[in-house]
Amino acid sequence: CIMGHCKRRGYCCQDVRLAESPDTLRTAYEYWKKSSKIDPNFSEIYLIFPMLEFKFEKPDEDLPYHYHCKHYTTDENGTPTCSIHPFRPRMCRDFPYYDDVTHLVRDEPLSPYEGCGYNDPD
Repeated sequence: CIMGHCKRRGYCCQDVRLAESPDTLRTAYEYWKKSSKIDPNFSEIYLIFPMLEFKFEKPDEDLPYHYHCKHYTTDENGTPTCSIHPFRPRMCRDFPYYDDVTHLVRDEPLSPYEGCGYNDPD
């Protein structure tokens, strides 16, 4: 299995791929905001709605909705960085591993992003 590490290229921030449409995210986020208590099983995906800017949809993909994270930026050296890195969502901290993935296909790249550091043999 190829196992690299994050090299701060920013592909995952510039093209956040989700199964949920902007309308679904907005509706769930608005519902969550009105809730008197937070259901611990409520997906974090909906909580990140304000962080995302919708880019486009590719209906033939497993994760057809493409977004740009508003917190993606570059530092003084031009290196991609996250403006809320210490507080970034779990889906960002855990990338490219996810709770619902029970096994990894060992002969495929870890990350869906071509050029991602996780796909580099270190």
